[in-house]
Amino acid sequence: MRSHAYTLARAAAAPHSAGLAEYLELAKPRITTMVAATAWVGCELGRLPGQAVPWVPTLAAVTGTALACASAGVFNQVIERDSDALMHRTRHRPLPTGRISVAAASLYGWGLASAALLILATFTNALAALLAALTIGGYLFIYTPLKRRAGISTLVGAVPGAMPPVIGYAAVTGTLAIPALAVFAIMFLWQLPHFLAIAWLYREDYARAGMPMLPVIDPSGASTFRQMVVGCMALLPVGLWPAAIGLAGAAYFWGALALGLVFLATGLVLVVRRSTRWARVMFYTSLVYLPGILGLLLVNRG
Repeated sequence: MRSHAYTLARAAAAPHSAGLAEYLELAKPRITTMVAATAWVGCELGRLPGQAVPWVPTLAAVTGTALACASAGVFNQVIERDSDALMHRTRHRPLPTGRISVAAASLYGWGLASAALLILATFTNALAALLAALTIGGYLFIYTPLKRRAGISTLVGAVPGAMPPVIGYAAVTGTLAIPALAVFAIMFLWQLPHFLAIAWLYREDYARAGMPMLPVIDPSGASTFRQMVVGCMALLPVGLWPAAIGLAGAAYFWGALALGLVFLATGLVLVVRRSTRWARVMFYTSLVYLPGILGLLLVNRG
């Protein structure tokens, strides 16, 4: 096992030059792709049934929101580069290994953020650009510092994490309304069991980096798993909200109910078993739930 000293020495000795692959890795392409997809969902919800797709604001919203997410991820890695060097899961990222310098990463982050806001302000509207700016700021200046101070950081971080579809909705409509709030609530609550499952699976890494995530300060897992179940219980009725307000039809209702019940059942088993295996099942169930419910929302619009 490599020590922290070895990792830092390797970073110091490595040349500060990087190619496209390193910069792409720094932008966290898998997360950015998911963000782009949820922003597109917001755009679709803002489009009236039968209305032609407003291609310019839609493409601008998806691109701008994805770039905003990538910029926040880059800045987060700049801020947490020393912590990342301590964690097995993150120690091979471009900054801890020295494949990209702090100065280059910072410049890259500013470029991404500037491009995101410029695209949104130019091709959509000021509201979408403002929401993107607030999302970047909330992630960096509230959530990121809080990760080192309190276990509540997961709850706080769920706010910027749920903003992409809201930005997409605002980009197409120029307003904020109930449909945007409904999908925001679904994504906000979904993140609680999703990220708590991740935090439990990597609790030793977070402890090594000095981050007091809930699973770190709750070694037994009792409180962590209960909170996952509470999140799933809250998500069950909220997931049905779009059908209740006429935003989606009967197929969505029954599909969302089934997904919510499976998610909740997995959480209940986790509370009883308290095992890493079931925490991993919870994580994979969350990866099925979100695209499942958003896909149903798109194909069964009310």
